Amino acid sequence: MRRTSSALFAVGLAVAITATTGCGSETDADGSPGAQSVDVSKLDVGNLQTEPKVFGKPKNLDMAHAVEAMRLGNKIPLPMEIEPDAVHAPPSMSGAIRIFTGFDSSAIKSRMNADPNKLTESAKGFMSGFVSTARSNAEPGLSYELDNVVMIFNTEKDASTAAEVLATEEAATDPDARPAAVGDGFGSLTNVRAQVSSKWPGQIKSWKPVGRFVIFTYVYDSVMGTLKTSDEAELISRVQNSINKIAPALQRYTPTAPDKLMDIDVDMDGMLGLAMSTVTADENQRGIPGVYDRHGGLQLLGDTDKMAALFEETGVDRVSWSGNFVFRAKDNDAAAKIADYYGEPSKFLRTAPAPANLPIAQCLEYVGPNKFATKYYCSVSYGRYASQVAATQLTDVHQRISAQYTILTKSK
Repeated sequence: MRRTSSALFAVGLAVAITATTGCGSETDADGSPGAQSVDVSKLDVGNLQTEPKVFGKPKNLDMAHAVEAMRLGNKIPLPMEIEPDAVHAPPSMSGAIRIFTGFDSSAIKSRMNADPNKLTESAKGFMSGFVSTARSNAEPGLSYELDNVVMIFNTEKDASTAAEVLATEEAATDPDARPAAVGDGFGSLTNVRAQVSSKWPGQIKSWKPVGRFVIFTYVYDSVMGTLKTSDEAELISRVQNSINKIAPALQRYTPTAPDKLMDIDVDMDGMLGLAMSTVTADENQRGIPGVYDRHGGLQLLGDTDKMAALFEETGVDRVSWSGNFVFRAKDNDAAAKIADYYGEPSKFLRTAPAPANLPIAQCLEYVGPNKFATKYYCSVSYGRYASQVAATQLTDVHQRISAQYTILTKSK
């Protein structure tokens, strides 16, 4: 389900970035395919936002911490850069939350059994984190899931202490847990706490401090779990590969100093302001909105290898998500290719009607067996921008793509 995977990520806990609405004026059609024939005043947008948003500086520290997590997401290696076959969208719950600002987030609670309140009390200085996740096969029962949750702390001491707290509190929840020998005392593989449990064959968890960061690696192999057997050496190898790839990347990255967080810009190139927000209005569209460069954008999407090739071909340099995706490509034709990609029918996606007065939109209806899949999807391009939206009702998805298109026409 190539084009449904990104929308399936949007199932989880909701935390929204608030913003003020800015002023925008509609521009003339700019040569996008079919743009000359669209009169945005005739589009049915319901009561949805149709103006770009202006974010400016963070409104509070939580917002600043979330922005720092976006920056971190641009630097963390992709799962396929760690394990080449880890290119498929993870299970819905695993992929729902990418940015998080507290231990009570499902980013932690879905992977750890430790009491979030105890973690908050003992692991001081936590700012925010980013989840990088994928699985090795489109069929969940035949895959392993590779999750790397990278957390930022105020100081290196905070991070070092937190790694111990996280490992110790988690071990205390399972009397069958025992240490796994991940560290070899050399290079990146020092000061690693890892555990496996006979209660959970096919699963391993590890915690590794790196400067102001903690790398929490979670691996679960569905085949091992089903067979009730565990190849510990293989699980350890995936953890080692993760740390050996991620730790050097973090050492090259300089996080924002805690006293400078309120000075960073929330929105990169105004891209987040172009993504119509639906995260607070739809149970299927949840998570913290974000804007990323090409690499960071790939963290959010399934079929990462195919999307990486598409991004390279079309020159994508910015990706934003706020319940809807917006991609910035190198030119009009490249943006149209992205819209075509998301609008192409497949085995479980059949063509659906386009919204009234927006014939250039390409819409699909999901007809497959996944009961968690969102039913309707539409894509469109305008100028350098392409967007994909999703909703459970046809009228809703029509209004969303119409509103999203209207916003794109007001981009500068």
